Amino acid sequence: MTRNSLFLFFILVVVGAGLCSAQTTDKKFYYLVDGLFFDGMPPGISTDKASAVIDHQDGEGHEATELRLRKGVVLSEEAKKYATPAEEVPGAEALLMSMRGELGKKMPVAALATMKPNEWLEKPFPDFKVTDTEGKVWTNADVAGRPMVLNFWYIGCAPCIREMPELNKWMELFPNVTYWATTFNTAEQIKKIVENRPFLFTQIADEMFFFNTFKVSGMPVTILVDKKGIIRCIEDGTSNAKLRYLQDKLKELSAE
Repeated sequence: MTRNSLFLFFILVVVGAGLCSAQTTDKKFYYLVDGLFFDGMPPGISTDKASAVIDHQDGEGHEATELRLRKGVVLSEEAKKYATPAEEVPGAEALLMSMRGELGKKMPVAALATMKPNEWLEKPFPDFKVTDTEGKVWTNADVAGRPMVLNFWYIGCAPCIREMPELNKWMELFPNVTYWATTFNTAEQIKKIVENRPFLFTQIADEMFFFNTFKVSGMPVTILVDKKGIIRCIEDGTSNAKLRYLQDKLKELSAE
């Protein structure tokens, strides 16, 4: 590895572990954005797009984290379709009252930002040459004319592992798509998870090319590429809302 790669590797392990440890509970984690509830982070939104992060509780064990978006950042109408109805959220009325009355506890805004999606959206996927865990060498020519999914993960990331069954379902729904997962862990290190969880994507292990290219430092991250090799969607993190959004987008790309 180069010096830059080693530094990024250290950041991935230390910071990524911290990001993931906060998401290992089975309890649903709701976000409040523009007065709407989301089961996990909304599509297209990450904490670096928030000017304030506020924790709201109802005194009965229910809570939601409000994200107040930075100036110029807008929750899209498309993202709003993936909101969870308030009547399905425990304690919703009290949580909304806390938000409107500004009664919540202000939290520090995370300083860490991973890749910058806007720098890549609607641009060609970069030239590459990588080798999967079966020894096959892949280049742009091998995926030309097919949509592609690229998922970033590592073995210490609980949210990454939790979303794997949902990602596997995409392979049945959209068989005409190339599915990759990339990790800085070795093939031997990921073997148990890949086989037992399982994770059916083609694995690009012990490889920093995509991490360095896209400057990914927190996981999971999922990138969708269309048949022409254009990056059409990037989601940083995972949630039920994000996974539903990604599946809908993949359906569109598969049908084009």
